[in-house]
Amino acid sequence: MAVLDLSSATSIVKFLYPDYTVPRELRKTNPFYAMLAKKTNFVGKSVEVPLTINTTQGGGATFATAKTANEQSYAYSDMYKTFTLTRKSDYSLATIGGEAMKAAVMDEGAMVDLFQDTIDLAMMTAMRSIARNLFRDGCAWMGKVGSVSGSTITLSTPSDAFNFDLGMRVTVFSSSSFLMDTVVNSTDTTPYYVTGVDRKAGTVTLNSVTSVSGGQYLCRAGDRTVSTTDATVFTNSRVITGAAQWIAGSQAGAVTGANAGAQFQAGIYGVTRTSDKTSLAGNSLDCTGAAPDEAIIQLASDINAEGGRPDHAFLNPREFASLNKFLGSRVVYDRAVSIEDAEIGFQAITLMGDAGPIKVVSDINVPQSQIFCLQLDTWDLFSLNAAPHILDYDTQQILRVSDDDAYQIRIGSYANLRCKAPAFNGRGYNYLATSTF
Repeated sequence: MAVLDLSSATSIVKFLYPDYTVPRELRKTNPFYAMLAKKTNFVGKSVEVPLTINTTQGGGATFATAKTANEQSYAYSDMYKTFTLTRKSDYSLATIGGEAMKAAVMDEGAMVDLFQDTIDLAMMTAMRSIARNLFRDGCAWMGKVGSVSGSTITLSTPSDAFNFDLGMRVTVFSSSSFLMDTVVNSTDTTPYYVTGVDRKAGTVTLNSVTSVSGGQYLCRAGDRTVSTTDATVFTNSRVITGAAQWIAGSQAGAVTGANAGAQFQAGIYGVTRTSDKTSLAGNSLDCTGAAPDEAIIQLASDINAEGGRPDHAFLNPREFASLNKFLGSRVVYDRAVSIEDAEIGFQAITLMGDAGPIKVVSDINVPQSQIFCLQLDTWDLFSLNAAPHILDYDTQQILRVSDDDAYQIRIGSYANLRCKAPAFNGRGYNYLATSTF
């Protein structure tokens, strides 16, 4: 009889995941995540992200006025700003029962399938945790409660239902604005969990909805702690800082956004952004009333005026479908590919902007009624080792569970989204706010 020990189990994992990272096929379901450059040398406690936002101000129509201007203390005070970016950790664990492993050991193919299915699902959980936050504000909320009927919650933004999965543990926060300073029914220590999801209807059913009401927020359990001020909503969050926060634009410092469900901080990572919101927080555009293509083209034009050359735009599938139908026979299709892996590609609609073609891509992680027009080479997923990867610092990819007949695989990431030029990017809000399937 064949014998499966931890050494041979590790060999299977090495065969299936030679670099211990997310397989190519899994990445194809999350476009922005797949297309981002991946930088895996995020060492040290933090990293500085410098920006040049201003020129020298020692100028004037006469030599005397230029000399006077040059001698002022503030002539050079705002040339440079530096974000001090920190990492965010995230984990995904998977357990294989000892009996299942022993039953599969007689068939090598069955054992490989068992490991691949289990690790793929755990990898997907870890990757989805990153991907669903890539376009958000870094405050960890996944959906806002619109109304409650029985045990079912109708979300304010229907497409947010894609953030939830059966069995996911959630914490519920209430607020008078967006402080989220009260945890409903102590769900920080005893989270509720998801028993049903209807992604078409935009509803989530929980095992309990005690004290849950409209206007509250749902977060995955453990992703953030209780806040007492607007500022600590962001700092108490444990998820990556998404593009919505990096390019808050004119809304930096405001509690606002699509469905009044976004917390745009005045200051992030040591930089107060309100002195020059475009240079430090990117471009924002109220798309109310604009045609589907016009809003994207206008946002790209605003970015180009700041020196950016946006090349990709990301929409929620509902808005992508509306754009596709609106263009009709005028639609031009193209293929958007990953910066690092040309074999990973996505169908795109091409629009012409001031600085060249813009590939519009559908991504389920984009919050409904928002658009993101990006210069892709100004972004990367910056991490310590790959994000995510199988945790194997002790060279053990499979761990024996000490108090059970089972074996555990641990996956994690230490990463954050980095934007090296917010001004070269833009976010639109109220984009086709009433669009549906």
